[in-house]
Amino acid sequence: MKYRPSDVPSPPGGTHPLRVGVLGCSDIARRKFIPALTGCGSAILAAMSSRSPEKPSALAPDTPCEFLSHADLLASPRVDLVYLSLPNHLHEEWAIRALEGGKHVICEKPLGLSPDSVERMLAAAEANSRLLYENLMFLHHPQHAVVREIVASGRIGRVRSLRGVFTIPFPGKGDFRLDPAQGGGSLHDQARYPLGAALFHLGPRLGSFRGHASWHDGLNLAVDGTAVAGGGEIFSYSLAFGRQYQCYYEMVGEGGLVHLERAFTTPPDLPGRIRVLVGSDVSEVTVPPCDHFQRMIDEVAALIAGGGDFRRYHDRSRLLARLAREMEEGCHG
Repeated sequence: MKYRPSDVPSPPGGTHPLRVGVLGCSDIARRKFIPALTGCGSAILAAMSSRSPEKPSALAPDTPCEFLSHADLLASPRVDLVYLSLPNHLHEEWAIRALEGGKHVICEKPLGLSPDSVERMLAAAEANSRLLYENLMFLHHPQHAVVREIVASGRIGRVRSLRGVFTIPFPGKGDFRLDPAQGGGSLHDQARYPLGAALFHLGPRLGSFRGHASWHDGLNLAVDGTAVAGGGEIFSYSLAFGRQYQCYYEMVGEGGLVHLERAFTTPPDLPGRIRVLVGSDVSEVTVPPCDHFQRMIDEVAALIAGGGDFRRYHDRSRLLARLAREMEEGCHG
């Protein structure tokens, strides 16, 4: 489905940078999204909102933007797109309200807590001809395309498996990710990372999820398991709260392997490091530093301005929601 440029809200005067409203003053908004946005030429920070009026102004004291309530931000004619990073259980309500108000939306992962929730959100997006973009920002880093090129060159032979690992120490006390009532837990917080890498490299046909999960007082602390991709490749994953920080994936072929360190959370000033092992020969490919948040914002802005194919991204979110549910249902424990 294509959407015409005329569907995009524009003030008098023609083309302008996409005007972004930040809904919720989360840690990721403060540390990642707002700094990336201030470096974009394609988008500007137009407004911020919080339940606590002093919070937005403390986050961006030198930024000329409006500080509004959530409802007023959604009603503002000076906001084209909403960046939503509220606690997970609030994504559906506020995304639908933004979409029905004529705004495009970038929503943090997970888009919704179930496939049904995601479908309701996407129905609102499509009924209003708006983009609902689940923020898989890490895939905008060029290091993943470099990994794909190395694999396509045949250096490691036919790929037999992909392993994705994302484990972190426990979030701090009071963090919503530790509250199951707010959609917390390792599965909701982390599954989209290895799943996103698997879709990028192995394609959409993933199934036969099997694994083990660890729980405490209704909170999912860890998921370890496997699935099978369309070409017979084994996709394995390890997600956890309360473990040593690890953040990588590796693709193993019949003749070698490719290992990408800091695959999901690469800092904007850190070069990408791709290690290639073929027999006893070890080499490293370095990818220049890149702000994957900034590249994501630029792509979303171009997609909206150019009347791009929103359905591609909507269908990806549908698939991710289904696969995350299959990952959960395939677990024991």
